[in-house]
Amino acid sequence: MRQKGTATKRHKIHKGIVLCILCLFVANFSLFAAEGDSTGNTTSVPTPDLELLSRGKPVFPRVWHAYRPIPLPPIDRDNGPKVSGYIKEGKLALSLSEFMQLVVENNLTLQAARYNYLIAQVDLLRARSGQAARGVPTAPLPAAMFAGAIGAGIGNISNVGNQGTGGTTITGQARQVFGGPRGIADPTLSINTSWDHVVAPLNSTRVSGISTVATNSAVVQTRFQQQLPVGTSYSLSFNMQRQVTTQERILFDPAYTSFFSLDIYQPLMNGSGRAITKRFENVAQNNRRALYLAFIGDLSTALQGAAGIYLDFLASRERQRVAEQTLTLAETIHRSTEQRIEVGTMAPSDLVTAELQVATARRDLIIAQTTSQLLEVRLKSLITKAIGPDTAGIPFEPTQKLEEIEETPFDPVEVLVVRRPPNNPGVRRAQITLENDRIAEAYTRSALRPTLSVYGQFNSHSLGAGASPMFRQMFRYAYPEFGVVFQLSFSIRNRAAQADNVRAHLEAQRQEMVVEQTKANVANNIRTQVANAAQSRPRVEAAHRAVVASQELAEAEQVRWNLGFSTLDNVFQKQVDLVRAQAAEIQARVNYAKAIIAQESAVGQLQENHGIVFEDALRGTLWKGPAVK
Repeated sequence: MRQKGTATKRHKIHKGIVLCILCLFVANFSLFAAEGDSTGNTTSVPTPDLELLSRGKPVFPRVWHAYRPIPLPPIDRDNGPKVSGYIKEGKLALSLSEFMQLVVENNLTLQAARYNYLIAQVDLLRARSGQAARGVPTAPLPAAMFAGAIGAGIGNISNVGNQGTGGTTITGQARQVFGGPRGIADPTLSINTSWDHVVAPLNSTRVSGISTVATNSAVVQTRFQQQLPVGTSYSLSFNMQRQVTTQERILFDPAYTSFFSLDIYQPLMNGSGRAITKRFENVAQNNRRALYLAFIGDLSTALQGAAGIYLDFLASRERQRVAEQTLTLAETIHRSTEQRIEVGTMAPSDLVTAELQVATARRDLIIAQTTSQLLEVRLKSLITKAIGPDTAGIPFEPTQKLEEIEETPFDPVEVLVVRRPPNNPGVRRAQITLENDRIAEAYTRSALRPTLSVYGQFNSHSLGAGASPMFRQMFRYAYPEFGVVFQLSFSIRNRAAQADNVRAHLEAQRQEMVVEQTKANVANNIRTQVANAAQSRPRVEAAHRAVVASQELAEAEQVRWNLGFSTLDNVFQKQVDLVRAQAAEIQARVNYAKAIIAQESAVGQLQENHGIVFEDALRGTLWKGPAVK
């Protein structure tokens, strides 16, 4: 009776422990649910920093945080605050630099490009966990990073069997030991609990004493495992069982059994070392740098394109002004022609010529006005996320003039060619790709070696009438088991590993050529843009002299016509020559201004010359804190 009471008391204690564990799980779940869900039902969503995206949430002190989504800011569809600040006297007045700063603030193409850098941060988080990185669209992973390069082959290679050779003692518990890698970089805890009730009929009463046996089993199984950066992996396992049975002539009822195991796996050749185990993390780090540099290129391309549209708008406004002057002159000549026809100094047929010139000038003005309106819409679309009522009806008024855009002093071209290519974002991205290829080459070189590993196992078993005797036996290592395994596996011809390594080496050499080619392209681009800017300057001066000469000839012909010494055709011909010269000058100034922008972009000074801070441009409103190169 006393033993039965003791067993009942222990059973109540165990029930209490289980209830406490359940209460803790319920409490954690309540806190988890109270803080919102992944759909964004939270009181506030903080702007994440890059450290959070690349390293994840801290586990302590609030353990449940690691199992909730990382909060992200919602998509910002509103225009930035700078746009409204430039609206003055009912006009959106912007210089070229101010316009480019608004492009950085609100351009949707740049806003989408910023997400690539955030994706690279998250890819680094995944790689640090021990999983394979996924890569990003503009920075893919080398194919040789994965075992067997691409895809699986034909057939299958099985390992040695795990059936052993059988026992030689009465217990038959001796066995052959097998082992392998355990876990990933992130520690993993696995818990399995079960309860089982079984009633089994027996065909003999000699051993159990009865013909029907009922058994209740409660089992807890746990395992903690992790892989270390050097390639070593380990696991700690603890299993515990409480069993109650109706069987007679047994030593303990209830019976407590436990099992504790320490397993260690270490590759000695293929797969050992930090360079292999951290290859995905290293590539993810490089890809993050590549995306940082990629945004430099995206920003430069967007700014150069936007500046080109701004300059086209300036040219369109100049052409519109010329067209207005031409129409005014044509209308003046038309009225003068009517007056001269009335007094009989000109033939009525000359009025048809004057009317034709007025219609032509009015057509050219409408074309110029339409072009300006279309370019104005494009300009507004570049500096706003959405053209709303606050900007749709407001005219765009550029405060910059074509003749005000002048070349910024640069170093001599030979100095630029030597200094700029090594620091060019395109060259540095090509070098990062080369680093990734070399990481893949190191991995395939390791895969050339045979697979030789050592595996050790230390186990402790126990059996007792209660939890205390069970734990005492386990800690005393009363029933030990330990073993060691050396595993060796290699291909006789090793052709697949040779092919993967040679291919990775060839891809790395090819990328070295790409790096050199990129450097040469950057140097050639610098030379070309500097030469274009240098050649465009005298073209502007020549076009301006042509306008001055055409203006003088047109005015002289107008005077001769007023005095009656010239014909209407000659007047209009000189006017057409003047308009052509003015159009040529406008185009020459636009080409020169675009050449200056292209030269600034080629030598890497476009952002600096227009007051744009790259770190602010990269970050935008998506995260807080500086970017990590």
